[in-house]
Amino acid sequence: MSVQGETRQHVPISSLRPGDSVDCVYHLLALDQRKKKNGEPFFLLTLEDASGRIAAVHWEPHPDLMEGLIRVDDFVHVGGDVGEYNGTMQLTVKRLVHVPDDKVSLSDFLPVSPRPLDEMEGELDAWIAKVENQDCRRLLDRVFGHPRLREMYCHAPAAARVHQAYVHGLLEHTLNVMKLADSIASVYEPVDRDLLITGTLLHDIGKIRELDWKRTITYTTEGRLMGHISIGASMVDALINQLRLGGEGFDRECQARILHMLLSHHGRLEWGSPITPKTRESLVLHYADHTEAYMAVFTTETDRAAEKGDKWTSYNKLFESYLFASEGGGPKSASPGEENEPHLQLDQKPGPVEDTGPAT
Repeated sequence: MSVQGETRQHVPISSLRPGDSVDCVYHLLALDQRKKKNGEPFFLLTLEDASGRIAAVHWEPHPDLMEGLIRVDDFVHVGGDVGEYNGTMQLTVKRLVHVPDDKVSLSDFLPVSPRPLDEMEGELDAWIAKVENQDCRRLLDRVFGHPRLREMYCHAPAAARVHQAYVHGLLEHTLNVMKLADSIASVYEPVDRDLLITGTLLHDIGKIRELDWKRTITYTTEGRLMGHISIGASMVDALINQLRLGGEGFDRECQARILHMLLSHHGRLEWGSPITPKTRESLVLHYADHTEAYMAVFTTETDRAAEKGDKWTSYNKLFESYLFASEGGGPKSASPGEENEPHLQLDQKPGPVEDTGPAT
């Protein structure tokens, strides 16, 4: 990472341990100015990178922080020491300098799907090629043949926190849902495969406008106000109407059934869907989407525990349970029931309430 003319290796927050010294660039996620008993200011900070977050404190007056020259969402070069406070890691900051965006490698701050992008794009195109219905095919070609739409779709995360919260995560999630949906459909025929592929590939397209991933993965104002289901249905409806205005027409029942899949894919009103699934294709999509999201979370959490040598994960709010990692079982393992309250591990990223629960 280039910082003020120097090249430094980035040290992931997840690798920090009490006793470590820090001389690295991180993203300033949160900042709070407080007062000591003598009236002097001190600052509480939250720093993050692609691997996690850490609480930090700067005990001395800092002109750049006090005058707004360093703000939330800036990149900062931090020097200090890692310790513990109330059983949680805390970084005591001794030096803090603003770092221009062009001096930062964003790959240090945005996690990326483990699957190669070109491999996933090839799989996406293979599913599109299976569609024979002319209306469905023209809609998919309109979306994925548009360079900017395709780029955003293929680079967007699937979520801000819960599952596939990394660059290319939306594409990875959608392809997994597509494979699950195809498997379910093979058991419960008849299923209109063209509708199923079209609705599945487009079910989360609204996330390209719901989420922002330029610096860190977060929600856009539009995303918070409308949500990806409403945004996606609006986008697809507009694209279909554009095709119809182009003179080639578009079957209205086909349009309604595709939009129904987008609007109902969360399955329940309390999970964010304005309508519940009422067609075979929409029901297949809902359960495939639900299964994929839960299995993605399960895999991430149990893999993390196994890497630490733990047999069980910490309490997981989504599953309302501890999860069996099986591969682990090291000396630091904790059995369910040893901790009474749900908690976040140090390298987990707390997220907004919009991204919790079964929403997928």
